[in-house]
Amino acid sequence: MMIQHRRKDVVAACKKSLQRLGRENIELYQIHFPGAFNNKEFWDGLADCYEQGLVRSVGVSNYGVEALSAVWKELKQRGVPLASNQIQYSLLYRYPEENDLKQACDDLGVKILAYSPLNQGFLTGKYTMENLPKGPRASIARKLLQDSGYTELMTSMQSVADQTSSTKAQVFEDSRC
Repeated sequence: MMIQHRRKDVVAACKKSLQRLGRENIELYQIHFPGAFNNKEFWDGLADCYEQGLVRSVGVSNYGVEALSAVWKELKQRGVPLASNQIQYSLLYRYPEENDLKQACDDLGVKILAYSPLNQGFLTGKYTMENLPKGPRASIARKLLQDSGYTELMTSMQSVADQTSSTKAQVFEDSRC
């Protein structure tokens, strides 16, 4: 299917997804990236899907502060809440705190869905100098593994994991930690 840039195309794509999934509605329907043009058409398409009951909530992905504020304002005018912004966010990638994106999400009541919360395995302890990831991540791993801050973080995470009989990965999802 050729990608279209009209609101009716967003609704049509949603309906086709519902047919393929065999469902009456979708829990969360997201736009993956802000476009170079026609964003309002996509946002109106999301709102149409919400108003027609095709989706229970709508969200965006990889929206910065300005784009997030713009879509939130447009949807609010139609009475459609913006549920989420899916962004890269982890203990090793805290840029959303530095560029005020996290604060904007908090201020607007938009939940953050973190992608790569374990930083592509770097927060699990999976990689060592003897076990580097393949490809371009190997050079990133070498730098990270030699960083004293990373070493301290991993030591702290291991301590919590040991105290709770968990793995480092479980430290992130276990309320006991």
